[in-house]
Amino acid sequence: MPNKIKLSIPQGMRDWLPGEAYRKRDLINKLLKQISLWGYEEINTPMLEYYQVLLPDENWGGAEQIYKLVERDGRILALRSEMTLPIARVVSSKLPAAYPWRLMYGGEVFRYEEIQTGRQREFSQVGVELIGAAGEAADSEIVALAIETLRAAGLDSFTVSLGHTGVLRGLLESLSWEDAQLDRVRALILEKDFVSLGSYLLSAGMKEKRIQHLVGFLTCQLSPNDLVKEGRDLPQGILEALADLQKIISFLKRYGYERYVQVDLSTLRSQEYYTGMVFEIYTPGIGYPIGGGGRYDQLLHNWGTACPATGFALGVERILLSLPQEEKAKKEKPLLLVGTDAGKVISKALQLRKEGKRVFTEIGELSRWEAEKLALSKGAVLSWCGGENADEA
Repeated sequence: MPNKIKLSIPQGMRDWLPGEAYRKRDLINKLLKQISLWGYEEINTPMLEYYQVLLPDENWGGAEQIYKLVERDGRILALRSEMTLPIARVVSSKLPAAYPWRLMYGGEVFRYEEIQTGRQREFSQVGVELIGAAGEAADSEIVALAIETLRAAGLDSFTVSLGHTGVLRGLLESLSWEDAQLDRVRALILEKDFVSLGSYLLSAGMKEKRIQHLVGFLTCQLSPNDLVKEGRDLPQGILEALADLQKIISFLKRYGYERYVQVDLSTLRSQEYYTGMVFEIYTPGIGYPIGGGGRYDQLLHNWGTACPATGFALGVERILLSLPQEEKAKKEKPLLLVGTDAGKVISKALQLRKEGKRVFTEIGELSRWEAEKLALSKGAVLSWCGGENADEA
């Protein structure tokens, strides 16, 4: 009897069985094809990077999520936990400064995190990076492209929660507290735990009236049209962030995609390198965003390149969970060609494959019952090729 460990896989990983693997690969291809229509070129990076690439300075967050291993020469390697950092390395070291670069990718990443439905430790991402483009035109292109890509995949019921890191920066600058306190405030907003945030601010000495004003500001849901009305007594940094969002939304209206957008000023991303507009995408029934992104103008400085950038990543497995059942079921059935004449079976199969049909063959003596049973087990359409009971394909 085989050792149990030989039949197991590590926690947070999964096997993709026939049918499942096809749907996943088909979705990735569909997403990349749509993105390519916007002029983006595919790029790929190794799954293994030097640890310093994924953690470029000692204050970088997310170190606990990185899978590390030691090279034989003693250097620390890591499985890539995202694609933005490796692509920033490539742009800074191997691509000419022919900006803007429009880059797209599709591949696996690894993060050591809590396992839940739609949240694994190995997962696939499809995304884009727009390197060397600043301003609201570039940011709106990224949001519009994310929306259009999801629509091309068969999704229409989703919401883009649009925020801005300037809101948090303006808030933290107005507090004038110690770094540890500011980090705690940021963490609670990131978790959207506003009850604990209110309690923490109260314990830190903030007056209750100001807490109510602050939490109310962060939790109010705004439509794009409501944003222009937000002119209350706010720090200058927050007002500048709101003005930037207004410009981005004005571009999204030209794309005709504003109906997908909801302004949520508490929206943040777990990665700390974002510097401007940020967004997350939610669908009904999924407790985590299926994608997100934003602007990160300072990231490439870590590799000696001063360059603005913006982008997004979509979670392939989460999109699969979000797709309507009819979209999940879409897959043309293959043909099963059965016959005793090998030449006829092979010739017909070759011709059908040239026409784009999926075909597999069974050459030999099979009864009608055996052939139908085999076709049923493979989800195929049976076609006899030669013999007394021959049917036309």
